[in-house]
Amino acid sequence: MTLPGSDAHASVDPVGREALTQVLVANDGEVISRLRLSAAEAARVCRVTPRQLIYWTKKGLVRPAPDSEHDYDVFALEKVIRIRQALEKGHSLERAAQIVQRDMDALAADVERLERLTPEETENELRRRFERLEERIAALRMSLPASLGLARLKRAVALLSRLEAQGDLHGPGADGEAVKALALRLGRAVDEIEQALREVPAARA
Repeated sequence: MTLPGSDAHASVDPVGREALTQVLVANDGEVISRLRLSAAEAARVCRVTPRQLIYWTKKGLVRPAPDSEHDYDVFALEKVIRIRQALEKGHSLERAAQIVQRDMDALAADVERLERLTPEETENELRRRFERLEERIAALRMSLPASLGLARLKRAVALLSRLEAQGDLHGPGADGEAVKALALRLGRAVDEIEQALREVPAARA
């Protein structure tokens, strides 16, 4: 006998499942922030080998969680994934680490700047970002081949639509943690769109 809702995930399409996953992760931010994984677990989640992860750690490219000598937190996992993605694009390990550190430093600085804004300034800032992303999406719809990056673009659009529906982009202010989370989620949407944009010339060649 199947219980009601026990197979609900089966009816969710891949794009919807991705959007739902991001909502659940956002809602459980407190849990995610306390998450700690061993080297073997972190390597599996980030799709690298344990040997790679340990080597990167010994070189100082990745650091374990501040409260653990051997376990990795969500920030370390993010860095590992970004390094792996940079390597897949053909960069050397040293160059990949430099690119990732630069990007994460810029993101951290952006989050700190957002935290210093007043609620009204925060609302205006997020509104401007949303409008810029809408313009990019409109441009993509005009130039992106129908078969290229459609799932990625749909994920970005779904994320932006959800943020708009939840009022995150025009609500009456937000606390520091909410702004941090929103900045990270907007950053991921930007990454998805820019990745699709980078693929356009290759598809037309």
